[in-house]
Amino acid sequence: MATCPGNTPSSSVLRRKIALALPPLVAAQRRLDQHPDPAAAWIAFLGALYGSIRASVPLLETALDRARDLSPADPLAAGLVDYLHRHAEAERGHDEWLLQDLQSVGVASTELLSRPPSDAVAALIGAQYYWILHYHPVCILGYLMVIEGDPPSRQGLQDLQIRSGLPASAFRTMLEHADLDIDHAAELADLLDRLPLSSSHNEALGLSAISTVAGLTRLLNELGDRLAATRGTTT
Repeated sequence: MATCPGNTPSSSVLRRKIALALPPLVAAQRRLDQHPDPAAAWIAFLGALYGSIRASVPLLETALDRARDLSPADPLAAGLVDYLHRHAEAERGHDEWLLQDLQSVGVASTELLSRPPSDAVAALIGAQYYWILHYHPVCILGYLMVIEGDPPSRQGLQDLQIRSGLPASAFRTMLEHADLDIDHAAELADLLDRLPLSSSHNEALGLSAISTVAGLTRLLNELGDRLAATRGTTT
């Protein structure tokens, strides 16, 4: 089992680092959840989410290619190859699910795809490309632990659907992930605890995870600001 000083499993140390960084993200999410027009907030959230979810498979494939390149001389990279391949396949097509969810509430795919990607999404995903290509592909596991390590509550999503009045189709992707990410998080924790991680690798995983929390916080805060501004111009 891969451990940090004190024989604490690497996955537990990473989760603790994430927990310390989470309060601003929780506050940003709560702000959206409490928006007076939950339907508008949910549709806007899905549109913002699409910017990152469309990058999931290409990002995983980049990490996979890098791990394969390094694996002949790098046991850590070699230990990532099977996981990254399986995870990329498991995530394939989820961006299309999200487009269909948005189409079900009147958001045309052409409209969404024609928008320039937000700089918040570019920064969130771009940081991972940098670490993968210029340090080590293991860094993507810090990102994934944030994205998948705390799955959305199925009950919470169902309650939001009722409050919003939106059709169930608008929640399909997130409901699927409420179930899928439980297994994904467990698989990821098991992998982290088996990999031959050095103290530098554990540090990099923490940097990746904390950067991801900060990036998501920025994304949600900017979304909340736009919703507030839109509401202000229509009241």
